[in-house]
Amino acid sequence: MICHRLPARLFRRSPFNALSLLATGCLALAGCGHEEKPTPTSVSKPPTVTVIHPTARKVTRIVGQPSFIESFERTSVYPKVTGYIQKWIVDIGDKVKKGDVLAKLFVPELEEDFSTKKATVKLDTDRVDLAKKLVEVADADVKAADAEVTEAKAILAKYQSEADRWQTEVARLKNEVNRGVVDPQILLESTNQLRSATAARDAAKATIAKTEAELLSRKAALAKAQVDVSVAQSALLVAVSDAKRMEAWVGYLTLSAPYDGIIVARNANTFDFVQPTMGDPTANSRSPYLSPSGNSAPIYVVDRTDVVRIFIDVPEQDANYVSIGTKATVMVRAYRDEPISGAVTRTSWALNVKSRTLRAEIDLPNPGSKLLPGMYAYAKMIIERDGVLAVPVAALAYSGEFTYCWLQKGGKAERVEVRTGITDGNWIELTSLQKPAASGSESTWEPCTGKEEVILGDLSILAEGAPVDVAKEEKVAVSSSTKPAKKE
Repeated sequence: MICHRLPARLFRRSPFNALSLLATGCLALAGCGHEEKPTPTSVSKPPTVTVIHPTARKVTRIVGQPSFIESFERTSVYPKVTGYIQKWIVDIGDKVKKGDVLAKLFVPELEEDFSTKKATVKLDTDRVDLAKKLVEVADADVKAADAEVTEAKAILAKYQSEADRWQTEVARLKNEVNRGVVDPQILLESTNQLRSATAARDAAKATIAKTEAELLSRKAALAKAQVDVSVAQSALLVAVSDAKRMEAWVGYLTLSAPYDGIIVARNANTFDFVQPTMGDPTANSRSPYLSPSGNSAPIYVVDRTDVVRIFIDVPEQDANYVSIGTKATVMVRAYRDEPISGAVTRTSWALNVKSRTLRAEIDLPNPGSKLLPGMYAYAKMIIERDGVLAVPVAALAYSGEFTYCWLQKGGKAERVEVRTGITDGNWIELTSLQKPAASGSESTWEPCTGKEEVILGDLSILAEGAPVDVAKEEKVAVSSSTKPAKKE
């Protein structure tokens, strides 16, 4: 036995240190004479995990939203003119055809004005006819004046010929008188004849000038008559247009149905005073379909019910998967307990900036008008994606806004951020994985290829880079994989 003596100086420093050292020495003395054995180290076995590959499959997702039924068209009928209800013809619940008269207004000054416009059209029509007749008269006058000019020119030719003859005769007789062959008295008579023929010729020339001036005047009158026809025709066009305008205003005195439908509201009463934009200002404040301000009430409200519309507000995460033609069903329990099959007819394409939803509409035929506007409905849209690479939902982990999966690479676990697509609640589409970034560069994304070895199981026991044992690959079964997920 080997004993150790403690130095006395240690006990002089502090009684607490001395006690501690004494206890330590006792323990050492207790171990004197025994050989120390090394404690065996415990090494944990790597966890055993199941590895799967993303597989191509058909993922069906159902987006369900509460909704309501609305008529395909709803028109509030307001008056165009200020007047009185002379007669109302239909009441709520009445079926109407397009163009059927709903009510008539009483505005006598409009009707009188329309009668005046029609009389003006008749007057202007007669003026056009009169102007055309005057053109015919003026044209005849021009032709007559032209004939007079021709006649005057012919007379001038006659007198010119006479003057030329007597001028020649006078010249001959002068020679004969100078020779003493002819009596001077004969020369004097011929000279008088020449003067008479010359005067007649000059008169014919004056007549020609007069007839030509008259012809010009007649032509000017013809041109004026033709202009008068154009003016009268223009005035007639103005009168016809004005009459049509008044006819349109008179047409507003009859309120008619815009399409085949049903009257769902009536605020018309005999001799109610109605106004444009306000409708019936005397309508009861509890009357249906008042304007949001409560200051105007339509005379009638007509619903088109041969087709009804169902509105669905699709959440943002599903908006890209809903398009025209997407299958849908509509349940209207007040109508019947069986869903009605349909399809998305149209979408707004853009999301509502406040609700972050996409407005989709489903049109349903409504034979017999059994589906009533305002009924509560529950609409489901069936989103089907075929051939998408998907993994079980349990294979993903979440941290804040990020989604991860664990991959097996070289016998070690590696956590990778992923991007996902559509899910049915059991399977989820894997679209792309984040590629590890090289030194000094940003990370990139690679599309999912289906060759990735995704770890499935208890992901909480995995650590980045830790070794794992891969179990024999087995077919992964998801109990409810055949049932589409609901998004409500």
